[in-house]
Amino acid sequence: MKRLEILNFKSPNRAPLKVEGFLFGEESKGPSIAIVGAMSGDHINQLYVASRLVDYLRQKEEEGKIIGKILVIPAVNTYALNMGETFWPLDKTDINMMFPGYAQGETTQRIAAKLFQSLQGFDYGIILEGRRDQGMCLPYVKIIKSGYEDIESARDLGMRFIHYRPYSPIETVMLQYNWQLWETKALSIVFGKNGAINNTTSSEVHEALVRLMTKRGMLDLPMFEGYSSNIIQPEYITVLKASRAGIFDSVVSCGATVEKGDILGRITDALSGEKLEKIVAPIGGVLTCQYASPLIFQNSIAFRIASVEK
Repeated sequence: MKRLEILNFKSPNRAPLKVEGFLFGEESKGPSIAIVGAMSGDHINQLYVASRLVDYLRQKEEEGKIIGKILVIPAVNTYALNMGETFWPLDKTDINMMFPGYAQGETTQRIAAKLFQSLQGFDYGIILEGRRDQGMCLPYVKIIKSGYEDIESARDLGMRFIHYRPYSPIETVMLQYNWQLWETKALSIVFGKNGAINNTTSSEVHEALVRLMTKRGMLDLPMFEGYSSNIIQPEYITVLKASRAGIFDSVVSCGATVEKGDILGRITDALSGEKLEKIVAPIGGVLTCQYASPLIFQNSIAFRIASVEK
């Protein structure tokens, strides 16, 4: 294992910003993959999975099981992690909205540029992402249609769902899109509740990463098969929003199969306890996401249901 310094920026008022990566194996012996962990300060589950993976790969390297080149960067926005912030603490910008970066630009642009430079030339790229809202979802693969995406490598993760959709203009400045343009088979795994660790979810993602690296010839290990992944297009996801604000009580959990007419949750007045809304499934399917806070705002997304027909 080699511990690499990806970037080191001096700070006028605290220790330097240092981003480190852990490199395993040799590219000449097999394919290569880079895995990027927490880019936001509340992506604790993503940091946890990446750090566990570093320790796991260290052991497998000692056993001679690594036959490719593997780079793991557990955390990018270490300032935000240290300070309990979500985005870059000084100007509240999101590093994952700064790619491919600009070496002479603002701090987050320069961070993105240095990071992107270190990620060039890898065959595969994985971004460990958290939700960008208050949701909590089943772990899923996110692939945007850039023209350079690779569905088959996503299937090798063996996860339950692959969310495959067109990119929006805002995603042209995100890591996945730009990484794909530079001919890396890049995708994201979205999982966890922001600011928390879930051991079951973490184990599922860890196993998926090991499965992909085994199937793609970077690890020499026996491995169980995962799911036969369902590819879900946006038109097969039903979004249910809260019509009222109040205390949110979900009566189902992510991963549950629901039928049309099932009660999914209730909203009550936070002061009087009056029943304000009963949220009912308008369609049958699998509950993939739910609101993850006890207090919900009007028009917040309460649930997402994936179905095989609309």
